[in-house]
Amino acid sequence: MPQSAAMNLRNSFGDRKIPDISRKITACVLCRKLKIKCHMNDNNPPCNRCKVRGLACSVNKSLQMLLENDASWKEQTEDRISRLEQSIKQNTTQPSRIAWGNALPARPFSFNNGETDTLTILPNSLHPEPPATVTLNLSCSLGAFPASSMINLTVGDIGATSGRNPDPVSCGIISQEIAGVLFVFYKQNLDPCIHNTLSDNDSLSTVRARSPLFTTAICTVSAFCTGSENYSTLLKHFTTQVSGKVFSSNHTFDDVRALCIGALWLNEVSTALNSLAVRISTELDLHRCITKMPHTKRACYDRTRLYWLVYLCDHHCSLIHGRPPLTRDFHSLRRPRDFLQSYFTNSSDLSLISQVELWSISSRVFDMFGADIECSAASRRSDKLAQLSATYDGWLEEWIAMLSFTDAPAAFSRRVFDIYFHSAKLYLFSHIFRGSSQDTKLPKAGAECGSDTDTDEYAHRAVRSALAIIKCIVDDNESSSWLGKLPTYIGTMVAFACVCLVKVSVQQGPCGHDLQDEGIPSYLQRLVQVLLSLPVVNYPTHPLLSIARSLETATAAAGGVNGVNGQDSLASIDMRDLDLDLGFFDMFTSDAPNGCPDSHGAFPGI
Repeated sequence: MPQSAAMNLRNSFGDRKIPDISRKITACVLCRKLKIKCHMNDNNPPCNRCKVRGLACSVNKSLQMLLENDASWKEQTEDRISRLEQSIKQNTTQPSRIAWGNALPARPFSFNNGETDTLTILPNSLHPEPPATVTLNLSCSLGAFPASSMINLTVGDIGATSGRNPDPVSCGIISQEIAGVLFVFYKQNLDPCIHNTLSDNDSLSTVRARSPLFTTAICTVSAFCTGSENYSTLLKHFTTQVSGKVFSSNHTFDDVRALCIGALWLNEVSTALNSLAVRISTELDLHRCITKMPHTKRACYDRTRLYWLVYLCDHHCSLIHGRPPLTRDFHSLRRPRDFLQSYFTNSSDLSLISQVELWSISSRVFDMFGADIECSAASRRSDKLAQLSATYDGWLEEWIAMLSFTDAPAAFSRRVFDIYFHSAKLYLFSHIFRGSSQDTKLPKAGAECGSDTDTDEYAHRAVRSALAIIKCIVDDNESSSWLGKLPTYIGTMVAFACVCLVKVSVQQGPCGHDLQDEGIPSYLQRLVQVLLSLPVVNYPTHPLLSIARSLETATAAAGGVNGVNGQDSLASIDMRDLDLDLGFFDMFTSDAPNGCPDSHGAFPGI
């Protein structure tokens, strides 16, 4: 007859004598502490007093009892597992009912062969969720945040999928060869646009081993920019993986990188990805190391650098959609250049910090004038427009002297730098068009200036900034090699600039400083040719392709009215004839207001 687990435990210590327990513990912990009589039913907790008061009732056990109970539990568990394995083997040939302990009523389940049987379930799950407990942290500092006064106030990964979330190669969505091509394309062409999130030693194998989500994000944005037929499938897999991160508490730095690059290129899901990236970055305390600049520790340097990426991503999404940024310019962000004095600084950090400073100025613009496009505050505060414009100009002068640009297509080139600058100026001066439609007239090309007001001056600056964006593209013979690889923000600002210039060529206005001499219609026609020639714009919903088609339709309609394709073609038709053709305008937002193409001073994505 086999020995019990308790007896085997005693034999292992050379003591076969059953201990004589002269006085068993029968009172619960709380009753013993109060030194009162403890009344239990069948000697099992809870006692009557704890039950009435809803208190946790437990009885302390001796060490001997704990060891023996543990051994007995292990013996019973091993026996149950053994019987379960035998039952599974039997079910491979014929389904049968599995009896497993004192179980709840059986429920139906299905085998692989489609036959239905029943499986009894234990009352307690194999992986029970630990009860949520809150304990006061009396040792916390009164200068800490309020949540520091409680400990163990955490929950598990609610809704998170169990096991390792596979990357697209492991799922069979794309092959190893295709993933390799997409990874190389991202590393050589897209990663430099956001100041290098990958290190020189990173490869597809190392990233796959580190983070399936990061791998999927890289493959998805590369498929989007190359017009790959795998884009739709990769996007679906990427969003599925992101959904598993919403209620998860297990995050990594690579998760933040994945969400950022997804938000920067995938406009249809950018808002959701950006907000999740900001939330996770705060949970990882990326902002805590900013106060330690310049950094002498690699970990602090990496955290701060990743926070800058989140900051840029958040402000991209904020400006084009007209929403307040989730990352704020708190005091420790006022001197981002201190980051450049860190021991680990590299050349790409210069362009990164230049962008941080540029978007910090744009944050001041947003704080100054808000998001209400019906408010004409900018017209009454032209002095603020002048000050902010001078701040932008000072930023340009300082950073041109500090940055060393290269003509390599994959680098952060001077053309890209100029587009960011002119986009910021266009956003600033577009505030002059806010307010009622009577107060927001654009200057007409070729009209003589009849007044010298600040409003007219800033209106012309907005038009010139829009034209400067287009010139950066059409005057560069190599634009087809880099334009389609830039984040969606650039495409949105190109669309915004096109709308501004089309309106200038069509609508009446109070004055114009020889705008006709700028050849606006000619630049728009040349832009259509450049965009249609982009080798990577093959996906139907790519913003640049939508802009090209809409502008092509608009110029063709103008040519049909005028009978010619000269520079005066756009100026010869009514704006209302183009409203239906400017389809790219509604593409950037799903909740655009009615009459959106006529909303001067709106945000670029509206």
